[in-house]
Amino acid sequence: CRNGDQCNRLHNRPTMSQTLLLSHMYPNTPEALALANDEPWDDDMYDRAQQHLEAFYVEVFLELANYGEIEDLVVVDNLCDHMIGNVYVKYYHEEDAERALMKLTGRFYSGKLIQAEYTTVSDFREARCRAFHETRCNRGAYCNFMHIKHIPRAIKRRVVREMYDDHPEYLGQTRGSRKEKDKDRKKDRSRSRRRDKEKKEKKEKSDKREDAGGAPPARQTSEERRAMIAQWNQDREGAAGGVVA
Repeated sequence: CRNGDQCNRLHNRPTMSQTLLLSHMYPNTPEALALANDEPWDDDMYDRAQQHLEAFYVEVFLELANYGEIEDLVVVDNLCDHMIGNVYVKYYHEEDAERALMKLTGRFYSGKLIQAEYTTVSDFREARCRAFHETRCNRGAYCNFMHIKHIPRAIKRRVVREMYDDHPEYLGQTRGSRKEKDKDRKKDRSRSRRRDKEKKEKKEKSDKREDAGGAPPARQTSEERRAMIAQWNQDREGAAGGVVA
């Protein structure tokens, strides 16, 4: 929240999560700040900013991987006070995030105390600013949605490979967790297919009934209803008279 502790709204802080927020951990260089603020830049400026970001990413990813298997790590490009320099790390298991939180408490990076806490952000694709990643964000670097800094896929693949080289015990955990996730996805898909099939069958039955019965009868006027009731009474009296005779 941009208002921090001064906000009047009630913010539910999670007591457990797979994702940690490391507030203001990334030390933005002057080049990175200029790029984020859409100031004039050249290739040399971009290269210096990108090299600094990639070196930070590799160092921090491999350090955080000592506490557990990392699913994803992102650094944001936002410049608003509550988001500048924020780093988010998502572990595959909540107990790994808990271990990382305990180990990071009291540690320093680049001369600053690391401020680690659980966060409700679990899907970085949903939390990111789509306008920024697809076209251009009109709010610029002061948007409240995540503007994620670009990390080349080659760098991401390299750090993941190094993580598994340093911690081969993570491989078995990943297979198990991925199998469980695949099972959950299959169950969700099968439920969705069943629901769609049931809806389709109900609609077909409803259409058949309408075709068989034709259009619903038009509502009668009060005069027609009175005439119909009078006819019923006559028929009933006639039938009663026939029985008495």
